[in-house]
Amino acid sequence: MSIALAPILSLVRLYLGVSKTWDMKVLGFSVVYYSTWVMTSKMTKKGGENRFLNSNLFGLLRYVLSSIPISISVTHEVTGAPSGQYLFPCHPHGALAFNRAAVGFCMEDLWDAAFPQLPNLKVLTASAAFYVPIIRELWLASYCIEASKKVAVKALEKGGPGTGMLVYPGGEVEQLMTELGKEKIYLSGRKGFIKLALEQGMEIVPVYAFGESDLYYHSKILLGLRKKIQKKIGAAIPLIHGQFGLLPYFPEKGVRLVFGEPIGLWKGKQTKWVKGMKIDQNMIDEGHAVYCEKLKELFEKEKGAMGYADRVLEIY
Repeated sequence: MSIALAPILSLVRLYLGVSKTWDMKVLGFSVVYYSTWVMTSKMTKKGGENRFLNSNLFGLLRYVLSSIPISISVTHEVTGAPSGQYLFPCHPHGALAFNRAAVGFCMEDLWDAAFPQLPNLKVLTASAAFYVPIIRELWLASYCIEASKKVAVKALEKGGPGTGMLVYPGGEVEQLMTELGKEKIYLSGRKGFIKLALEQGMEIVPVYAFGESDLYYHSKILLGLRKKIQKKIGAAIPLIHGQFGLLPYFPEKGVRLVFGEPIGLWKGKQTKWVKGMKIDQNMIDEGHAVYCEKLKELFEKEKGAMGYADRVLEIY
């Protein structure tokens, strides 16, 4: 925002003959104001959106992203969740979770076309992203909210039936695991999304993004140190490059998001889901084991059709 103001302020100064000092004071004030707002705003806590960018920037971004080969394939009908809400864990995260940005900025062309019954989309995103100027605004404009249980539950309560929630369980750990040409995901230490689904009566739909791992080359320089930093601050520092800088390689097969069969964690159980009921660890562990198996099945079943028949899924 403050960067964009600079040329405008310069033109105003030239037109009015105002001194450069005034220009710098206003620019400095805008930087301080915006930085303070970023650090203190509760918009992400409330599941807010940047509606200005939603309406003004998306047309341009859709035009740019329309040339990128990315698609959604839905293998089963998504219906039957007790709460009418669905959780979509997506793998792998990749270096930058490019598919997330494409879905968020091309909502009408991708998500709405695939899931007209789920008009309310929210994407759970690492808290650190909302403290980075400019990036924060873009993420808020593409349906992202803070990946905390409190914020997620509020968004589900507000969205009601017909809400779909996209989450990347591997997160920052998976970012640093990304390796060009290999399919590596991190799931062993990630069970929070299972607990959320059980508590909220959601069905879980496993999603695999074929091609996401091939978008960037991830350097192993100082990888050990970067992993220590990631564990300390909960944010990754991927050293990557694509075809030209951060422009991805874009494999010929494209990036293909395959949505699997919905997993009803409450199906077949004697106890029926009731909002607010207590979930024990055994239920979470059992649900996690079922999810891992279903994800493996999805990968093996679809990898040939997606053009990645030679790939092996590595789960850590």
